[in-house]
Amino acid sequence: MTVMENNKEQLKKCQRKRTSSSCYSRINNLDDGCLMHIFSFLSPIPDRFNTALVCHRWNYLACHPRLWLRVDRSVKDLSEPGVFPNIETAVSASRPGDTILIAAGGTHRVANIQINKPLCLVSYPILIVYGGGGN
Repeated sequence: MTVMENNKEQLKKCQRKRTSSSCYSRINNLDDGCLMHIFSFLSPIPDRFNTALVCHRWNYLACHPRLWLRVDRSVKDLSEPGVFPNIETAVSASRPGDTILIAAGGTHRVANIQINKPLCLVSYPILIVYGGGGN
C-alpha cells in the first residue's frame, strides 16, 4: 500500500468515527415534548436563550410559546397561545418566574403598571428588566 493510499484509508476511518460520535447525539432521539419539558427547567436568560442557538429544532423548541410569553403587536391572530397585544395583558396572564419577550420595533407605552410577582421582561436586542417580588 502506498503512502497516499494509506492516508486515504486513515481519512475514511476518521470520517466514519466523526460521523458516528459527534453528529449523532442520543438527546436528539427524545421527542419534542420531552425536550421542551427539559428546556423549561433552564433559566430563560442566558441558558434557554443559548439553547436556541444550537440548531433549528432546538431553536423552535426553546422559543416555543409554551416556554415564553410574547408581546407582539404585529401578530394579527391573537388566539395564538402566549402572544399578547400589550405588556399589561402579558403581565396579567403571566405566572411567577415567567419571561416575557417584547418584540422589537414600535413603542410600548406603559403607565401605572404594578408587577407583584417575579418576572423577566426582555426587549430585543438590548434591554433586560427584572421586576416584581411584591415590594
